[in-house]
Amino acid sequence: MTIAVWARSNRKVKSSTTTWDIKWIAVNLLVILLSCFIYVWLSMQNIQVGYQITEALQAQKQLKERNHVLQLQWTHYTSPAYLKSRAKELRLQVPTQIVSLR
Repeated sequence: MTIAVWARSNRKVKSSTTTWDIKWIAVNLLVILLSCFIYVWLSMQNIQVGYQITEALQAQKQLKERNHVLQLQWTHYTSPAYLKSRAKELRLQVPTQIVSLR
């Protein structure tokens, strides 16, 4: 009788250990799956930020080119030779004194 009681109690311990093992495996699988989802999400975010950086760099390049063109136009329109020619076209009096605003 003592052996049978011990065998029954031993079986119960094994079954509870097996249940705990299944829970432990399930928790580990859940952690691994969650880690994989986080890794994929971060990779997608990395790609998206890369595209945004590329667009920002292209916009910066276009703005620099536009700034360069505007500086050239400003230099041309404020040059004394251009101002004299425009003054002659508009039949204005040629100035005797030139003031540079820079």
